[in-house]
Amino acid sequence: MIRSTTMFYQLAMTCVAIIGCIVVNTAQAATRLPKSPWQSHASLKSSQVSPIYQQQWRQSDYKYCPILAIASHSSVNVKTAQSRAANFSGGFAVAYDLKNFKGRPLRSAYGVANAGTTSKHDLYQGWAYRKNYADGSYVTLGREGNNPQGKMLAYIVLNNGCFYNIWSQLSSEHLQKMIGQLRYVN
Repeated sequence: MIRSTTMFYQLAMTCVAIIGCIVVNTAQAATRLPKSPWQSHASLKSSQVSPIYQQQWRQSDYKYCPILAIASHSSVNVKTAQSRAANFSGGFAVAYDLKNFKGRPLRSAYGVANAGTTSKHDLYQGWAYRKNYADGSYVTLGREGNNPQGKMLAYIVLNNGCFYNIWSQLSSEHLQKMIGQLRYVN
């Protein structure tokens, strides 16, 4: 009886040690994820972004979703770009129009939109670029409609499920810089 109790105790301790290692390794893996741009920088004041973000957010059905915005002074904002409200059913969106891009006007050259909530598992999985952040946010990006000529589009899901579309007709590099410049707005 003592021998079986000893064996049981050793087995139980081995299981506890293995489970402990799994928990520690999982926690260490989570801490190795990078901070999201909106987590790792101070929030912007509403005076630092186009007033259209606040106007659109106030009309949104998703006021529990924070405003993610590009600062007016951000290097990703083209100096001649004009921000405007964009149609986005139920959510809120700000598009930037260019008066002259390669010799012609370009409507919705780039922009930011909240589209309500979703799970990252419900997003399109065909794009190669995917990134998880330490705060639970997730980003994936690719060409709209998988069209080689389509505009670049990113989906962002925050840890609370708030879902954003970020787009750029300028370039993939511009879109990635936009993501890096997104900030919460107070």
